[in-house]
Amino acid sequence: MHRILLPVAFALFATVARASEFDLAAGASATVGVRWAPAAFLDIGADPHGHWQPVATLGWIGSRKDGNDDLEHDVAIVGGGVRLVDWWGGAFFGFEAAYADQRTGTLSSHEQFITSLGWRGERLIVMARHISNGDIFGGRNLGETMLLAGATF
Repeated sequence: MHRILLPVAFALFATVARASEFDLAAGASATVGVRWAPAAFLDIGADPHGHWQPVATLGWIGSRKDGNDDLEHDVAIVGGGVRLVDWWGGAFFGFEAAYADQRTGTLSSHEQFITSLGWRGERLIVMARHISNGDIFGGRNLGETMLLAGATF
């Protein structure tokens, strides 16, 4: 079993059990050389504790045709962590530990980190998100950087 899977599963379960907010966002993800792929994410947030909100993420990044960097796989990602919320309008910053079901040229290990910077309104969310292993777990570590927009519930 991967070292990070159990804590991520626990964080997801705890957050979903107390869920109060749902964000459904989609957009495009780019990696080195600006090779784009579709991406979609469901973020589930619990009631904030002050400015800190527990959050869980379920995501998908599509494949791209590429013969050099092993990018021809769809990747499912599950993560759990916290968001710093309500510090400036609807702005937020999030950090999560995550697990990717596939290893690719951009996500070179199953263990990943998700960082997000965005704005959440009453019905709209926009964010920039980066997924990478932080060069902690080895591999080439190109990472995925995306722009996402969607609806909040």
